[in-house]
Amino acid sequence: MSGQAARIAGLVLASLAGLALVIAAVVLLTRADDNAPVRIVAPEPEPATPVQPAGKDIRVQVSGAVMAPGVYAMNDGDRVMDAIAAAGGVDPGADLSAINLARRVQDEAHYYVPFTGETPPSPSGEASGISPGTVQPIVQPGSDSASNSLIDLNTASAHELETLPGIGRVMAERIIVHREVNGPFPSVDDVEDVPGIGPKTLESIRPLVTVSGGQ
Repeated sequence: MSGQAARIAGLVLASLAGLALVIAAVVLLTRADDNAPVRIVAPEPEPATPVQPAGKDIRVQVSGAVMAPGVYAMNDGDRVMDAIAAAGGVDPGADLSAINLARRVQDEAHYYVPFTGETPPSPSGEASGISPGTVQPIVQPGSDSASNSLIDLNTASAHELETLPGIGRVMAERIIVHREVNGPFPSVDDVEDVPGIGPKTLESIRPLVTVSGGQ
């Protein structure tokens, strides 16, 4: 029995010695980590968000069967439907059956929305690139024939006068009554004699109108 006890005692001592070696190794590793230099890792920069280019300033005139004819600022990529919305939407008498609302607007163009049963004004020249059945630019930028598209205050119909910025149905009728009572307008400036037309309205329509035999 004494020999067996001695062997058991030896195994216990060997196990304790092995455990002591493991504990010593763990302590040394821990101290080594504590003494290791601190590393500061800078965070990777996030990719910069691409800056969207600012919209190009585009000016278009919208007239005809819209609620507020006039000149409006649009952005590059806007469509005809956006220009009509800027003009207050369509008049209840508008004919939208042949209008391409998805066409992109062009700078300095004049877009006309026809009334039901009305033949819209023709674009100034076939080089406009606008096919029939769309809202057509009446005056193309840089066109030599732009003067042919000016509205004659002495002969224009009420619908034609309503295409001018700031001239609605009531004002168009006043212009017609004034020229019938007082005769043709001698000059564009004389349209200011019509009640309700002031210097601001005159300046906004001056580039778009003319008078027969006047200036």
